[in-house]
Amino acid sequence: MSTLITAPMDMVKTRLMLQRESKRDGAYKNGFHCAYKVLITEGPRGLYKGGFAIFARLGPQTTITFVLCEKLRELAGLKAI
Repeated sequence: MSTLITAPMDMVKTRLMLQRESKRDGAYKNGFHCAYKVLITEGPRGLYKGGFAIFARLGPQTTITFVLCEKLRELAGLKAI
């Protein structure tokens, strides 16, 4: 669920960072301008480019964290959440 919320922000951040590195002046003025241009030129799906890569990174990490947390609570004698 968090990937659905953060993927567009991550895509905008990445595009702004790449713009700065390539010294292309004027492509995007700020984050809102970048998101607007992506929506106009690529549509709503353009905001989710790279979303699968984010999920592939965060999905296993989150699963391991929750399982480990529950096992540690069990070892400490606490009830599961």
